[in-house]
Amino acid sequence: MFRHVQYSVKHSRTLKTRLSFYATLPQRLPTPIPIDGPRLKLLPSAEKESRKWIDREDPIKRNQVGVQLLSRPLHRQIFKNVSFPPPEPRFVRIAQEHLEMHGLDPKSGSVLPNIAFTLPPLQGHTIDQHFHRIGMHTARPWSDLAVDLVKAQLAPRPDNWQIQAGWTKYYYRPDGSSFSEHVEFPCHDGNPETMLVFDVETMPEYHPYAVLACAATSNGWYSWISPWLLDQSADPRQLIPLGDPNVARIVVGHNVSYDRARIRDEYGLAGTRTRFLDTMALHIAVKGISSHQRPAWMKHRKSKLKERELAAEAKEAVVALLDETKSRQTVEQDGTKREELHAMRAAIEESLLINTAQSEDAREEAESKTWEDITSANSLADVARLHCGIDMNKEARNDFMECKPAEILENIQDYLNYCANDVSVTHRVYAAVLPEFLESCPTPVSFSGMLTMGSSFLTVNEGWEKYLEDAERTYRSLEEGVKTRLVNLAIEARNAMENEKWKDDVWLQQLDWTPKVAGKSRGIGISEAVAQVPAWYQELLCLGPFSTRVVNRTLPLLLKLSFDGHCPRYSIAEKWHLVIDGQVVRPPAPGKAKVLGLLGKSNGLLMLQSGSMTTDNHELALSIASGDRSEKVFKMILCLAEDLSRSHSPVPLDNPWLGQLDWMPVEKTPAGSSKSPQVLWPKWYWELAKPKKDLPPGTIDITSRTRIAPLLLRLSWQGWPLFHSREHGWTYRVAPGTTYTTRQTPLDFHHPADEALQAVSLHEGFVFYKLPHKDGEAANVGNPLAKMFVKYSQDGTLTSPGDDARGALDMNAQCSYWISARDRVLKQMVVWQRKGLDMGMAVGGNPGSKAGIILPQVITMGTVTRRAIERTWLTASNAKEKRVGSELKAMVRAPPGYAIVGADVDSEELWISSAMGDAQFGLHGATALGWMTLEGSKVAGTDLHSKTAHILGLSRDQAKVFNYSRIYGAGMRHAVQLLLQANADMLPEQAKRLAEQLYASTKGKNTQRTDVFGRKFWFGGTESFVFNKLEEIALSEQPTTPALGCGITQALSKKYLPAQFGSDYMTSRINWVVQSSGVDYLHLLIVSMEHLIRTYDIEARYLISVHDELRYLVAERDRYRAALALQIANLWTRCLFAYRLGMDDLPQGVAFFSAVDVDSVLRKETDMPCVTPSQPKPIPPGESLNIEQVLARTGGTLWADVRPMQEPVEDAEGSERRWDPLVGYIPPDCLRHRAESTTWLRAQATNSFAEVKYLARQASGVGFAGDVGSGGRPRARRRSKYEAAPPEPDEQTSEWAEVIQREMRRLKLE
Repeated sequence: MFRHVQYSVKHSRTLKTRLSFYATLPQRLPTPIPIDGPRLKLLPSAEKESRKWIDREDPIKRNQVGVQLLSRPLHRQIFKNVSFPPPEPRFVRIAQEHLEMHGLDPKSGSVLPNIAFTLPPLQGHTIDQHFHRIGMHTARPWSDLAVDLVKAQLAPRPDNWQIQAGWTKYYYRPDGSSFSEHVEFPCHDGNPETMLVFDVETMPEYHPYAVLACAATSNGWYSWISPWLLDQSADPRQLIPLGDPNVARIVVGHNVSYDRARIRDEYGLAGTRTRFLDTMALHIAVKGISSHQRPAWMKHRKSKLKERELAAEAKEAVVALLDETKSRQTVEQDGTKREELHAMRAAIEESLLINTAQSEDAREEAESKTWEDITSANSLADVARLHCGIDMNKEARNDFMECKPAEILENIQDYLNYCANDVSVTHRVYAAVLPEFLESCPTPVSFSGMLTMGSSFLTVNEGWEKYLEDAERTYRSLEEGVKTRLVNLAIEARNAMENEKWKDDVWLQQLDWTPKVAGKSRGIGISEAVAQVPAWYQELLCLGPFSTRVVNRTLPLLLKLSFDGHCPRYSIAEKWHLVIDGQVVRPPAPGKAKVLGLLGKSNGLLMLQSGSMTTDNHELALSIASGDRSEKVFKMILCLAEDLSRSHSPVPLDNPWLGQLDWMPVEKTPAGSSKSPQVLWPKWYWELAKPKKDLPPGTIDITSRTRIAPLLLRLSWQGWPLFHSREHGWTYRVAPGTTYTTRQTPLDFHHPADEALQAVSLHEGFVFYKLPHKDGEAANVGNPLAKMFVKYSQDGTLTSPGDDARGALDMNAQCSYWISARDRVLKQMVVWQRKGLDMGMAVGGNPGSKAGIILPQVITMGTVTRRAIERTWLTASNAKEKRVGSELKAMVRAPPGYAIVGADVDSEELWISSAMGDAQFGLHGATALGWMTLEGSKVAGTDLHSKTAHILGLSRDQAKVFNYSRIYGAGMRHAVQLLLQANADMLPEQAKRLAEQLYASTKGKNTQRTDVFGRKFWFGGTESFVFNKLEEIALSEQPTTPALGCGITQALSKKYLPAQFGSDYMTSRINWVVQSSGVDYLHLLIVSMEHLIRTYDIEARYLISVHDELRYLVAERDRYRAALALQIANLWTRCLFAYRLGMDDLPQGVAFFSAVDVDSVLRKETDMPCVTPSQPKPIPPGESLNIEQVLARTGGTLWADVRPMQEPVEDAEGSERRWDPLVGYIPPDCLRHRAESTTWLRAQATNSFAEVKYLARQASGVGFAGDVGSGGRPRARRRSKYEAAPPEPDEQTSEWAEVIQREMRRLKLE
């Protein structure tokens, strides 16, 4: 499958033969071999056969501190030509005493299988030469092409672009003439171009595919236009061809992974021999800034822009004055004044010239001294300005975001020029940054690893679309359930306005109950606006229930007034009357006049009270007759009228009362007319119902993230009600006189919006506290229903009546991942195999089966540590049972006939850091951290995480967070925050004491002075040796990683950083040493795999890497050979680190991956079922194989025909002749990390500063006064041999944390 993109680097004598072989390989991908097809022959009994890989002839080798080392057969194959001086006996004694001081027993080391088998031959005398050589081979020919492209001159850009679909090539003749022709792909003299600078333009509002593209080479320019943009095709899925995938080519772009995703040839299972170089990644590696530096840089840039604006304004004013002087001089008649003007003009011109020169000199001087001026942000415009002094206009980019296709087409010449300008500038940037990168990272391993990482891909099937549907449906269902409950709570709270019950509710009191009229925009009156209603009802609505006509003519009939069972009737002549036995009878109202109304005070009230007039609703009739015009009576009349208007169909002619009304249907007058009744809502509810796009008027928009949701849920913290403060975020209120203990500080309120809270606090004695935030008390909680509060709901700290709050919190927790990742996941560009686009992937036999590829948008060096970044796949979490959509990674599926093979590096950066500390002794496990990493036991509690957990009283998993953050350079303040997050009841003083205890035990104490041993350093802790080595590297003049010698970004180099405390970005620099070494590890692994894949013809292709995880897509028949290759790659990589750190052996415990995974999906562990709310069906497990199992399944060989591996036999002239020359190889100084004296080692090991000073005096002959951090002046006094050593200082005064605080206070006062 992948063979046609490979070329051998085995030996120079076979290289030409192998290349000719690749030229004859077919262009199409061979048919995948099914899983149940021919496989590697397995040995009969894996368990039995695994024993043959254990060396029983040689005894287990242990070093002086009990660390088990490689079996001697493996050691002979890797370190046969290396012999470093052994550690001095005094060094060993110090190490043994140091381990004993920290409760570690070298005799309790673990016993591991003494694995031994034949390895592939090294491509050099040493492991270091081996990696340099295979790095050269795997980087070529792309490294040569990359260097050639730096030197190349791009052809002149065309003046006019040919508007036609597909590729157009533009030729430029020496005489200045030019012409163009249509081509299928960029080519020259019939051969595909091998060096291109490339850029595409897309219209994201329509689709993710390219609409325009430009490419440039030294041979000519190329433009590509999508047929969709030209309206020649309705299908926007147009991909850009680059030509024969077997041709090695280099493509350069800025954020080139975005451009790569639009290239047709990249969507194939076989891959191509095209490699991509990203100018953004190259810039970040050499002149990028860390996240901690970015705020300061933004401030600096803003001040610089302001400074330049002011300078420009001043210059304009001077130029204007100069012009005015010239004009006056021209027209001035007086000779004396003309001379004065001439002198003034000369002075202004001289001043202008001097100031311009001075400003340029000042700028150049500033740029030579400050880090802010030698770095920039990562956009092409910023990078071009920094490296090339080019100012770019990028406004046209907005047109592709906002314009319609026809508008782009109308001005296509301008847009092609815009795209071509990006290409031209990108080449200039590339020519500037690639040489800097090659100087900073001189090893070919880094270049080769970066190229491979730029070719990642992910295979998916029809399960991808089902995943999107299921995750979205589950999310909507969960959200709708909580939303419905919140809407009901809001309506219930709104109804509390009628009887003012809200005044008795401590949560509802916080809402704004100002009455607001609800009209058409809130959905009031809209549904009735076109409804047909009876005319009498319309009249009542228009005139109002208390109008004279309605009271006199309509209400008597609605209330069904009656006189001894007789229904009153109304006529113009008789007014209200009764018809008894055919006779018109006047009602028994006072007086003798005709009765105009039956509900007036003068007659209706008396008749109701006497009982001569009765009604179905005596209470309402009595209220009306007595003159009650309250809102309550108003609503009762409206309610009665509405019920009667709707309840009678057909017209109730048989009813003597209702039959007298006018039931003619008429359109109901819209609400809001001057005479319509007003509907009043509290302001908070009125705002909830504000108009929203694409939703009906009056829709209540409320979720668990809405500000008032916690109040509607009536949340309490430890039983105390929650209150929202504009100044402090969410708080809780404790009643006066309560004995209450908390780590939070009582609050004062200063914001005008919090006047009510301040008044309650001052006058009623209530005390308010902030809800605890994970970032400390200075941070405000924005939403108490966020994911971090789920645990408080579960343990009863955060409560509400019923289970409403728990339901909302559970929903938030379940949907948190999908809410944050949803947009990125839905916008993934999946290209499906279809007619006309054969990806070489087999498709399942079920109906609807599909096969597709995603090209992750990986920036191969996206941080200053050179770590790769990608917004979706490199940040994807592992599947969690209660996280919707968290099964994302498992949606990457191996096609039929293939497997995903990979491994996670065990404690990669922890081991790298500890090995740097051990290097001072030249002995693995010589430091406490090193020994715990290599030999510590979780069962015995002697591993690093168990030790930390014991100190802090936390779980082992929580302790991991502390350990890694500390290794990366985080300080004690961060540790305090982590402790407070882990335990809501812990007081800050407790957290601080625990953190101090942890740091004193691990990192140790710091001298805080540079006169002792010439530097500040840590002493007395389990990790003191490690941090001293990390700081030594970080603070050196030119920091480089120990393994590959890669340099730090200039923005963090000592040359450009100020020395004062707080501005040296020490955390970022230490983090760089650790994480950049981790990137070296990954590049070494990748290059080793590329070498083994090519040499042993393993059908495998790099898939993706996520920090310490590495995955390959492998043909099913080769899956175990790939697993063995991974184990060998890890062994080589670890040995290279040990070699470069001056140790000619390797601990057996880290030689191999604890397991290599062989799986059908991408996931962290092969036994993870990946069950989530949106994925309830477990995914079958894969295989997880240790080194013995891998050896048993492969027979210990990488050859496909299972023939044994052979150790190389050197000829009489030596083995040098079978290798290519080592170009650019510089032998490393492997012993430079070893300590020069025992006094320096012992000073780091002791926990007594008095002994530190004593040792320093022994080393230098100079005495030292003062305590930790005192910086006492050295005095040249030697102690007599009879004089006792100075006593240890008092523990309290030497406590390093207190000294730091004292120094901080002193500096602040100064």
